[in-house]
Amino acid sequence: MADHITELRLKCLERGASGIHGISRTFRNMDVDHSNWLSLKEFRDGIKEFGLSFPESSVEELFSYIDKDGQHGILFNEFLEALRPPMSQTRISIIKEAFAKFDKTGDGVITLEDLKGVYSVKHHPRYINGEMTEDQILRSFLDVFDQGVKDGTVTEEEFTNYYSGVGANIDTDEEFVKMMKTAWKI
Repeated sequence: MADHITELRLKCLERGASGIHGISRTFRNMDVDHSNWLSLKEFRDGIKEFGLSFPESSVEELFSYIDKDGQHGILFNEFLEALRPPMSQTRISIIKEAFAKFDKTGDGVITLEDLKGVYSVKHHPRYINGEMTEDQILRSFLDVFDQGVKDGTVTEEEFTNYYSGVGANIDTDEEFVKMMKTAWKI
């Protein structure tokens, strides 16, 4: 089972440089009826479309493994959780530190209000030329991390999922920590 999950994870990640966002696109492509969950048929067809050739029994086992709630359908969060690469405690800690920097209210969600005063748009070209307002730029920034329905808020789980995908392309914890510290000025 672990080999099949690993193979599927690698296929999903190689289809998009932005890791988990690539998996999100993969899920949407597999969800041909746009029901926001995958049936066994959609999952099976998606596996074939990826060029993976698992025996039918393995596809069914993989489907059941991912379908954590046993509802005979795979929800996006189940899909994401199963395919998210495992992370070390070092990586999880630096992600939490970055999240906390932006979650000014400490409520576990980053909103536009949390970002104001922490993320400056004053030097953003689209702000300078008047093409976008501060709120529009901050919202587009949040959308990078916002998974599934774009609701203008980013949970710690969404933030972690994003960096789990990014981290899949970074070999060592030291490189990952350096990247996070540089990106978030922590």
